[in-house]
Amino acid sequence: MKLRFEHKYLIEYDDYLKIKDRLNKVLKLDANSVGGKGYHIRSLYFDDIYESALMDKSAGISNRKKYRIRIYNHSDKVIKLEIKRKYQDFTNKISTTINKDDYGKIYRGDVADFVERDNEVMSDYYYQIRNNILKPKVIVDYYREAYVLPYNQIRITFDRNLSAASPQYNIFTDDVFSKHLSDEYSRIIEIKYNNFLPDFVKRVFEPFSMTRLSVSKYVLCREELIK
Repeated sequence: MKLRFEHKYLIEYDDYLKIKDRLNKVLKLDANSVGGKGYHIRSLYFDDIYESALMDKSAGISNRKKYRIRIYNHSDKVIKLEIKRKYQDFTNKISTTINKDDYGKIYRGDVADFVERDNEVMSDYYYQIRNNILKPKVIVDYYREAYVLPYNQIRITFDRNLSAASPQYNIFTDDVFSKHLSDEYSRIIEIKYNNFLPDFVKRVFEPFSMTRLSVSKYVLCREELIK
């Protein structure tokens, strides 16, 4: 299993501008960016009958899982079916590409044929839907600006305009009523890498005071809908 470091922080807008300027000198903007401003991410998150993904963090469970379907820029051209595992400061993600027909089956819980496929991700979804009643819980929307470096697969992302919406079948439309989270969560930086972060990248962040984010976007958005 390939594990990566992942650290999340809240940052102020002025600091975002300064960090972005420093990152531009050592990393490259992700090639998927549209017009230099990043891209839109929409994730439909699932949880089981025990609300495990929502409750495990607050219960102090260090090994956790999240199930989601992710699309980009409101398009159905690339639909990712993913499982993200968390082990304290480490993460592991496995994913597979699905089509809209498979998406509909997962949304409806009609996944009988998934067990016949030689696909680790689909097999896990089959088990969770059939045994733990895994169901859609929330749509998480935000815009991402990503900077990358192939060395140690370093990836620094700025996520802005985080919002939450009730789960609905048609996630591919931009006409989804979302609730924007408070300004406190308007800009999140994520630092991800394998093995270690080199000093020349660490120095980018040294002058700045960043608040560690202890909960996931999923939990933040679920709680926003409950309010």
